[in-house]
Amino acid sequence: MDPEEREEKFYLSEDIMVDIFSRLPVISLLRFKAVCTQWRDIISSPSFASLHLKCSTSNPTRHSILVRTNFESKLIPFDPLTYSPFSNLDIYCNLGSFGQRVLFVGSTNGLLCICGRSGKWICLWNPSTRLFKKIKTGIHRRSISFSVAFGHDLIANDYKVVVIHLISRQGAMRTGVKVWSANSESWKEIKVDCDFSFKWRVCGTMVKGFAYWIVGNGLGSNRKLLVASFDMSTEQLRLVPVPEGYSDPYCFYGLIWKDKFALAAFDGTKMYQVWTIENDSVGKESWTKKFTFELDFGFSLYTINAGNGKLLYNRGRQGLVFYDLETRKMKTVEIRKYNYLASGAHYYVESLLSIKGFQRLKENAKKMNLQQSHILFEI
Repeated sequence: MDPEEREEKFYLSEDIMVDIFSRLPVISLLRFKAVCTQWRDIISSPSFASLHLKCSTSNPTRHSILVRTNFESKLIPFDPLTYSPFSNLDIYCNLGSFGQRVLFVGSTNGLLCICGRSGKWICLWNPSTRLFKKIKTGIHRRSISFSVAFGHDLIANDYKVVVIHLISRQGAMRTGVKVWSANSESWKEIKVDCDFSFKWRVCGTMVKGFAYWIVGNGLGSNRKLLVASFDMSTEQLRLVPVPEGYSDPYCFYGLIWKDKFALAAFDGTKMYQVWTIENDSVGKESWTKKFTFELDFGFSLYTINAGNGKLLYNRGRQGLVFYDLETRKMKTVEIRKYNYLASGAHYYVESLLSIKGFQRLKENAKKMNLQQSHILFEI
């Protein structure tokens, strides 16, 4: 066969190549970037990253539940369909590269957000591509507590970090809110006209561009439990009272149920009631109890939102329990084999998405000791 005829026979248009590439895992695409300039340019383009994310989102084999462990600061990937640990997932899951004292904030479109326990820095990280960006928070020196959220502004296609912090000022506590935008690469203060406190240092639930916290307002008998919601697009914060009859913030857990925010309220036995907001108009919000479910074991302080309609419980030495609100099925994973407890869980979809200023995480960082890790990422 003539060489020109052979070349023409095996020719693939760029559209066909893009379609094929969009269906492949990230680890394969990273290797293909070295084949030729054309392939590198296709795979490196932002438009292709968006297409690949769309394909990954619709492909269950690209999904996992990343469970944060209290052992060696690792993220263990679980199959969201079978709840079995993946034996081999092509992402780098060692949080120890950023130091041992870190918080796992959340995961959005393949980007993870982690935070130093001191609140002085946050880090955006794509574990599939090994790229990261570390950012100073600049939290006020009088801040005595903070909580962090990470999400996607769907309107501006912007990734944002929200920090709520309590400031001690003239003997009183004041609430401050700061927002970092990936598009502008800067922080700005958000004015809030109310003060409240929170129990957890990371956002409980992120749903479609909204971050939610269970917070408290007032003292003593005047204390009220509220749901604080922050809109990543409008950058507005609002507070909604929780359903009546509850006074302990640990009785509530924020959930993602049918792609909406919901509350699970623990009644003190083995029963949980799930509530959703029916009227979403500002000042006219009302809660409706949707259903009740029961667990065959008692109250767990470590209830973790593990994705859309999925909960994760630590059941002591007996194992981790995954519970699906849709199917009402649960599965226990023995921990004696893996030797850890869960301290957090987030739904993860692998992607090629990048943030301006990303740099490569050194592959040998996981072999460094704690002192070397602090030097490598010192602010």
